[in-house]
Amino acid sequence: PVRRVTRQSARNTRTATPENPDELVLVYPPSGTGAVNITRGDLKRLDNGQYLNDTLIEFGLKLWLDGVRKEHPELAEQVHVFNSFFYKKLNGKKDIQESYLSVRKWTSKVDIFKKKYIIVPINEK
Repeated sequence: PVRRVTRQSARNTRTATPENPDELVLVYPPSGTGAVNITRGDLKRLDNGQYLNDTLIEFGLKLWLDGVRKEHPELAEQVHVFNSFFYKKLNGKKDIQESYLSVRKWTSKVDIFKKKYIIVPINEK
């Protein structure tokens, strides 16, 4: 006997399938270095009453800076954006020298003293 699939049974099958929170939904930027991977679990953080996580904050800042690069390239050159892990690394040690050693390579390719704006997102509970 052949089983017919109705719209109702197909709809029930789709909603009964649990979503994998680790399923990759978006990679931004799609090419190049420094891409952010957005998963279904990250998207759930956009629901009411939820807090943003480090991944969503980093995605938002990258998206914002790309927009600034397109609209105002001269301004974008004056901005350096760290990700939220920078502050955690910098602030995570009791010894200031040890903190510096944990983040010094993060600015090895950028002279932050030539930048007009430095953005350091802080994401703490």
